[in-house]
Amino acid sequence: MIFVPVLILITMVFAKLQKGVFASFLVLVATKSIMDAFWELKFGPLSILSIQGVLIPILFYSVIIKRAVIPKPWLRTAKIYIIALSLGLFWALAIKPLAFVETIVLNINIYLGFFLIPLLIQDQKRLKQFLFAVMICGIFPILVSIYQLQTGIIFQERETAGLIRYVGFYHDAFPVRFYGLMTLISILIYQTIFKVKGVFLNAFILLLAIGAFISIYAVFSKAAVGILGLWIVLLLLFSKSKVKQGFSVLVGLSVIFLVFGDVVFDNLEQLFSKEVGYQTGEVTDARYTLAGRGYIWENYWRFWVDEQTVFFQWFGDGLVRPVHNEILRVLMTNGIIGVLFLLAFILRNVKSAFKIHKNIRVFGMMLLGMYIIDGIGLVPGVYYYYNILVWGIFGALLLNPQLFLKKQNN
Repeated sequence: MIFVPVLILITMVFAKLQKGVFASFLVLVATKSIMDAFWELKFGPLSILSIQGVLIPILFYSVIIKRAVIPKPWLRTAKIYIIALSLGLFWALAIKPLAFVETIVLNINIYLGFFLIPLLIQDQKRLKQFLFAVMICGIFPILVSIYQLQTGIIFQERETAGLIRYVGFYHDAFPVRFYGLMTLISILIYQTIFKVKGVFLNAFILLLAIGAFISIYAVFSKAAVGILGLWIVLLLLFSKSKVKQGFSVLVGLSVIFLVFGDVVFDNLEQLFSKEVGYQTGEVTDARYTLAGRGYIWENYWRFWVDEQTVFFQWFGDGLVRPVHNEILRVLMTNGIIGVLFLLAFILRNVKSAFKIHKNIRVFGMMLLGMYIIDGIGLVPGVYYYYNILVWGIFGALLLNPQLFLKKQNN
């Protein structure tokens, strides 16, 4: 199976040489879910995903060179974020040099992500191709989820609150729900801009949306439930076509209840059993909630308070730890100053979300809301592709609103 990820990398290079940067980017987007399934594959000290991470800035270096055409406020937002993620890195160079290099490459890719989509997608033809690539990317994890549900075969043994998580070939639930959520938002954006013509295309989009809801449900993620809940509220409050998009979401949720019946309620109740128990008084320790993340946060907080030097408290020690909270991760890695930059970054994007054209503002809010919820129990700052899609689409909505408003003539 080593042939598959190697073929993807070769195809990215070949597409760049034959068709240009945008073609290579489409290959990246359409195949990333397959590539991530090989997270355990290594060549020496480097994983195949790290190798792809090194390849991306090489293939797309021309985009970084052209970033000067981006409006300065968005450039400043990108710089603030990178400072928040990188401030303490150099102190880790002597301790973990390989991890230092990997994090530098990671942050270069994240910085690149602020410009890739806004600079590469300048017309609605390319936007349509990009949205289809995101949808295609979702097909693999969706099919794997459905296969597991139908056969009972579990590829990775993962559990939460006593529930088996159908994570497929991935390390955890994060990739499955992320690709499912990005599939849904790409469908919503596509339906907003373009007319869905033809029986085949309508059936494809409907089945893909249903599959995305099923795969998201099957990983039993509290964050996913929170994000979907927030998205539904935002769509109902801010979407220009509330009826159309609300109906799309309602169809997806209805399918889940029709397919799984009353089991859905039972599983959701079990998924949030600790949180409900804490509210009713049956669980007296708040640290049990959120899959016991409170214990993790407490241990690292005590380490930061009691054992870190004042210098590292302010500037960070550059060492990435599994803290399951983005603000705490940045505090440990890049210190108090890093956290201040991260908060400034979030506040700037909240302000920017309200600068997006009112007809498409809801999509920017959905992406920003997803990032904030993910930051509570996960660490989105260590996933470069997550940032490429989230801040790339957010940036395109902000900088190129004309692409998303209505069908234009070629």
